[in-house]
Amino acid sequence: MPRSEPSKADQELIHHARSQGHAVSASQIERWRGRGLLPRPTRVYHGRHGTASFYPDGTGDLVCALARHSIPGRRSDDLALLAFFGGADVPEAALKLAIARAYFNCRFRHETAIAQETARVPEGWEAPLSKEYEAAEAEAQIDLATNRRMVRQMRINLRRLPDLAGAPQQAVDERLLGVLVGLNRLRLPQDDRELMADLSAALAFDGAPGDDFLAVWEYAAIQHSSQMARYEETSPGERLDLLVKTSREELFDLREEVRTAVDQMWHRATRALEPAADLSRPWLARRAAGMLMEWMSARRAQLGEISLADCYFLSLGHLELCCLAAERAAGDAWQPPVGEGRAGFITRTTGPRHRT
Repeated sequence: MPRSEPSKADQELIHHARSQGHAVSASQIERWRGRGLLPRPTRVYHGRHGTASFYPDGTGDLVCALARHSIPGRRSDDLALLAFFGGADVPEAALKLAIARAYFNCRFRHETAIAQETARVPEGWEAPLSKEYEAAEAEAQIDLATNRRMVRQMRINLRRLPDLAGAPQQAVDERLLGVLVGLNRLRLPQDDRELMADLSAALAFDGAPGDDFLAVWEYAAIQHSSQMARYEETSPGERLDLLVKTSREELFDLREEVRTAVDQMWHRATRALEPAADLSRPWLARRAAGMLMEWMSARRAQLGEISLADCYFLSLGHLELCCLAAERAAGDAWQPPVGEGRAGFITRTTGPRHRT
């Protein structure tokens, strides 16, 4: 229960929410306001008639958005992100804190996983390859272990190659690792004929049958869009500073960019059965927050006017052109078996010494 009788301003919020079908209590209003999820009302002095409190425009809709996603035990950060990507005007401080926590928690976990994967390379084996390749290899190992839908479809696509049609899964995964490493490099190694041949087979731009081939294209588009961009390394401190300085207007603009990109991905991934993604799930809202942070930095390095959704479409088209160009340049040499150029990579990551 609230500590005192709710103010007239709070009562108006409660009545507005209930008129929209949301049973909001005075205690919830007080709790959300205490967590920074609701703005504090402005107190206006009316002389001898006393004072009155008024909430900013849009607060009623914000209360409805919070009520829509509020369940026992839900964290304030998730509530802020769910309301924000649902279109509500969440207070800036709470919103930026939620975005920062969603992004940096995921980033630090990922960097820890990368460090652990890199540490598995036996001492002395890392010397022949650059640190950039080592990082890409670690990313590829994690993708292979965690991105199940995409990996499963890429395996199916690679088995269309005659030399892999009846091969054991370990042999297919050795080649698949090479493809994933190539997509995780800072720049696509287009002069590696063997890699490009396997990449073309794994992506199956000819529309190979399979339930998850769109998941493959989404992954490839996201990876290659970063390879096409102008690369500028930023520290966590710089990204946090950029978030703090970003205006509310730009946050709203970025929200629309992210929503459009996520909706288009979802539309294609569901084979046009669902036109928009359901951002009422916390994990998807956190992912959208991560995209917003990435695109916030990318805008500083990206040349020209381009949206996040267009960036992914263009990157996928460019990737297909790269595969076609490599096939044309190889001519008769574009034949399986392929992948021998990565024998050192295969040995180092799957050989007996690596497993000990």
